[in-house]
Amino acid sequence: MMRIRASIATIAMVALVAAGIATRGAAQDKTLTIGVLGPLSGGAASYGVELVRGAEMKADEINKAGGLKVGNDVYHIKLVSYDHKALAADAATAANKLVFQDKVKYIIGNAVGATCNAVQTVTEPEKVLFSFVCWGTNNLGPDKPHSFRAMLSQWEVAEPFYRWVKEKHPAVKRVALISPNDTSGKDTNTAVVKALKGLAFEVAADEYYERGTKDFYPILTKMLATQPDMLDVAAAPAGEAGLILKQARELGFKGAKGWTAGTNPFTIIGVAGKDAAEGVWSPTNINVKSDFVSPTVRRFGEEYEKRYKEVPGVIAVANYAAFDVFTKAMQDARSLDTDKVLAALTQKPFDTVWGKLVLGGKETYGIDRQFLYPVVISEIRDGKVVDIAQVLPAALKK
Repeated sequence: MMRIRASIATIAMVALVAAGIATRGAAQDKTLTIGVLGPLSGGAASYGVELVRGAEMKADEINKAGGLKVGNDVYHIKLVSYDHKALAADAATAANKLVFQDKVKYIIGNAVGATCNAVQTVTEPEKVLFSFVCWGTNNLGPDKPHSFRAMLSQWEVAEPFYRWVKEKHPAVKRVALISPNDTSGKDTNTAVVKALKGLAFEVAADEYYERGTKDFYPILTKMLATQPDMLDVAAAPAGEAGLILKQARELGFKGAKGWTAGTNPFTIIGVAGKDAAEGVWSPTNINVKSDFVSPTVRRFGEEYEKRYKEVPGVIAVANYAAFDVFTKAMQDARSLDTDKVLAALTQKPFDTVWGKLVLGGKETYGIDRQFLYPVVISEIRDGKVVDIAQVLPAALKK
């Protein structure tokens, strides 16, 4: 009888263990589908590719660690990505597929300003949390509480950049800036002028040109007549920025040079020539191998290069960080409910690949939905891009 009871007890114990294993297995079998949007073909494809890769790396990291534990459940992350070709209409179609067909409640990654507006017509009414690297000021606001910018824009980099200029180069007092005559250019110049005035610089010139311009001599003659200490080619794309710097040098300008909202400095060097490009400062380029980025950014760069055989740019790092922040907020909320996750997102700073990251931007956008992290300033030296400083947005100094 005792042996029978012992056998029954053993069977019961095995059943309980099996039930526990089954329960854990069932929890691990749950899937959390997350969307990624971006241009994966066409001229802007590099943006979308970096968005997807940044998300892939974080999703794989979570899955290899056993999944994402949210409350009592464990989720396997599944990514679904669509190519919108940088077209607003295609972006709206893709967003509808993600939300209504794939049933996603999180879209982590998108690029190109007009496509963000299109996606938001779908995500905001459905309370889908959406992060992106688009730079338009109208992509953030109190009317878009579920939307977040994961990358620093001109509004976030202008003040710390010029604060650094003021501290390290006190001889610079008068700044002349020039950008394309369109929304992007005007937005950038407005941000730079605000930063300059707030830091007690004099705005020597605030000029615009038509995209495609080749002859900058007339407008530069007018600008240089104001005797600026520094020329900022602000939102000029690399090719046109190179022409501006080349022609400014030919007109005798020998002052400091900045590029507040520019990327691809090697094109500037190629167009302007090494001498005219020498000394250009920029707060928007990133070298993941630099001593001025966090050790975690350097490690991310190593893993990315090992996996994709390319060095990542800022977009890949930004989307990896966004994925990290969103999934940590899910864990803090102990829920996938977007209202609860939204509350968790806005309550505290996060430790990320960038280092400390906070949500700010209320002064500019009317709501704290902008990711803020350290800014790295680079300088063109002898035809090479060298990182020279790290500065913090004001919100990170608190």
